[in-house]
Amino acid sequence: MAQAKQQQAGRPAKFGPGRTTITVRVSPSRLDELRQEAIDHGRSLSEQVEYLIEDAYRVREVLAAMRTDIATLERGVFRRNHVPIHSAHGDVWIPKKHPDAARASRSEWGEPKGRDK
Repeated sequence: MAQAKQQQAGRPAKFGPGRTTITVRVSPSRLDELRQEAIDHGRSLSEQVEYLIEDAYRVREVLAAMRTDIATLERGVFRRNHVPIHSAHGDVWIPKKHPDAARASRSEWGEPKGRDK
């Protein structure tokens, strides 16, 4: 007589093999943002969180390929949009569109000098 296949206890798995459940704690405001993004993109909350995790890994891979990091990119953007004004207390960085930005020399704005114009 053939033995009957033993059934597993509990409810059947909702997702296929290879899917694992994790628990994450977030602030109520972040949860609201995640829920809204999930709705906007037609995903479940779990799918939205997984998408964001995968996106973070893609960004990390791109930055590694570029041999840079977020901090370096932020410094570059900051320096592109701000200009230092030298004072007795050290450099003070202000937006280039600020009226006092004219006090800084044009060469500190990252504009071409001399023959490079």
